[in-house]
Amino acid sequence: MSAPQIPRRRALGPAIVLLALAIAAPAGAQRATLGLGRQLGDPARAPATEVEPAADAAGERPWPGPQIQVSYGYSKLADGYGGGDTHAAALEVFLQWPIPELRTSALVSAGGRDYSLAGEDLLFRAAIAVGAQLPAIIDPLVPHIALVVTTGAVLGQRFDTFVAYGFGGGGVELGAALRIFRNLHAALTLSYLRLEMNGAALDVFELRLALGL
Repeated sequence: MSAPQIPRRRALGPAIVLLALAIAAPAGAQRATLGLGRQLGDPARAPATEVEPAADAAGERPWPGPQIQVSYGYSKLADGYGGGDTHAAALEVFLQWPIPELRTSALVSAGGRDYSLAGEDLLFRAAIAVGAQLPAIIDPLVPHIALVVTTGAVLGQRFDTFVAYGFGGGGVELGAALRIFRNLHAALTLSYLRLEMNGAALDVFELRLALGL
């Protein structure tokens, strides 16, 4: 009685295998389609992560040069009697251009000037400098050269008389800034200025030490 059932059980095995293959085939085809879609830019795929531009070897972006400096300057604005040593503090602000090699700055300073025949004079000065710098070639050192236009005034006492002398002129400056950390830097600048004050022409050399960002 059981002999006719044996072929039916054997026939069920291939049927189950075919059913499993039929279910698995659409899933495999879908995975293949999605993989091809990712390669061809299918909108359904997840957007690729954008890679930011790499920084320099130190992990920082290139330094564009100084932005602001505070400085001490020494010069000699001759008084005609062997004196005229001048000590001044200055604040200099730099304009950042799309071209980092272009250097433009504005400076204001105040200090004291030794006058041989009386006490110290007060000195106020403003200047604009336009020139060129090399911020990337020998980083962290940034050398520069600039043309300077300046004006100012000397205020003092001559015995019982208050006097005020204006001066103005121009010249050239050379210098370099050394980056210490990020934008923090130290700078050294030497300037030559040809000034006119109270009817006299003066050749003035100024040495300035600065710290800035």
